[in-house]
This record gives sequence, structure tokens and C-alpha cells, in this order.
Amino acid sequence: MEDPDQETMDEIEKLMGEDDNEAGETMQVCPVCGSTDLYYEAGGVEGLYHCKYCGYIGSFVVDANEEMAKLIRKEYDSGATDIQS
Repeated sequence: MEDPDQETMDEIEKLMGEDDNEAGETMQVCPVCGSTDLYYEAGGVEGLYHCKYCGYIGSFVVDANEEMAKLIRKEYDSGATDIQS
């Protein structure tokens, strides 16, 4: 039986490989928790996003469709940790 974390990662990688037409409409989501509740830090002058849900501050956001955002949120809610530390 495959590891549940690996299954989620496989689903995310599959979605990332899809063409925009296949993936549906995309939106900008937090790379940590998958929330769409983002705003520009310092009014966008610095080019940083701030996530209202998890507190992430950074210049990187993910263009994701609804399904990918849900998978990122699922991974965040499961308490997954970075194993490359």
C-alpha cells in the first residue's frame, strides 16, 4: 500500500502537469496552506504576498485550480512536515 503523503504528492504532480485548458480556471493560492486569502504586504511595493490564514509572507504563490488548492490545503491540514530538513 502506498504512503498517503506520497499519494497526495502524486495527485499534485499530476495536476501540475496538466495544460491550463485541462486544469480549468486558476487562481493564486498560498504555497503553504492553499488559501486564496492573500494580500500584498506593504501595498505591493516589495512584491511580497501575505497569507491571512497561515501567516506566510513571500514572493512565491501558486497558480492552482480548485482541485490543486484543495490538495494543498489537505496536505497542510494533515500536519505534513518537510522531510528534507
